Amino acid sequence: MEQPLAIYRASTTRDAGRSGATMRRRAAGDGPDRLVRVGPNAFVRGADWDAAGPRQQYVTRVFARLGRRSAAAAGSHVSAVAGHGLPWLYPWPDTVHVTVPRSQYRSGSESLKLHTRPFGADDVVEHAGVRFTSVARTVADIALLGDVRAAVVVADAALRRGLTRQQIVRAVGGTAHDRGRATASLVLDLADGRSGSPAESFTRVVFRELGLPAPVLQQAFVVDGHRYEVDFWFPEHGVIVEVDGRSKYTQDRYRNGRSAAEVIVDEKRRHERLLTVPGVRWIIRLEWRDLWDLDQLARRLRAAGLPCAVRPVRSARDLAA
Repeated sequence: MEQPLAIYRASTTRDAGRSGATMRRRAAGDGPDRLVRVGPNAFVRGADWDAAGPRQQYVTRVFARLGRRSAAAAGSHVSAVAGHGLPWLYPWPDTVHVTVPRSQYRSGSESLKLHTRPFGADDVVEHAGVRFTSVARTVADIALLGDVRAAVVVADAALRRGLTRQQIVRAVGGTAHDRGRATASLVLDLADGRSGSPAESFTRVVFRELGLPAPVLQQAFVVDGHRYEVDFWFPEHGVIVEVDGRSKYTQDRYRNGRSAAEVIVDEKRRHERLLTVPGVRWIIRLEWRDLWDLDQLARRLRAAGLPCAVRPVRSARDLAA
């Protein structure tokens, strides 16, 4: 589970400068003792907030909210995704999602969204005194929302961690007529723990949207004693598709001690060797941004000989913002 920043709340005894008025004044200032308000009567140190990444900032907002809810409430949906350290397709929101009993439901706000789908004891886990929906229940909740792209990204990551498909099926529950059940079934059909990254998960959904045949995932090729696994292999068309991000060239965990220039050279050699494999006639390299412009992507795939049976009816470019 992800850790929040240290959260401070106003003291009713007004000790150590922690009266509500004092803390609100510090939140309005810009000095070294600046505070950032992250929820009702909840503040963090400004320097800690500025140094935190978007996920930890959002997780802190979630803990700030849940710390004031009843024991029957649980962080859920995208808030549980963040808490469990699962990937999310979009920027982290400001709104905290909480599942509560129907008796505790009230109208939400821009910063709080309440859900009421019942959950059992196995659907909830506790972390640092705060309750979240379990990983299986979290995947099910996201799948039932109807966004196949986001749900497959989350489901793939959960399967990579060891969650089983049957656990997700049980968490979805309900009947065939439940709202969102059709989308959840599609997500279960598409989910695959072999996807190596959120970008690969997203790419598979985009391929389906464009009507491509299902590719082989993580196909291994051996060339001159070197083993190479590719992200997607379309054997009937002789096309390899790789999804690369700039992190491969900039982050130490991917470079393995190599410089960015050395990574580029190694990737070029890999590309050339793969093209010597019998049956491989084309290699397409995609970046994250390419996945949001379906029109341009379809043109590139068709140029390589892949049958995009579905003509994009829209571009997803605007969604990338």
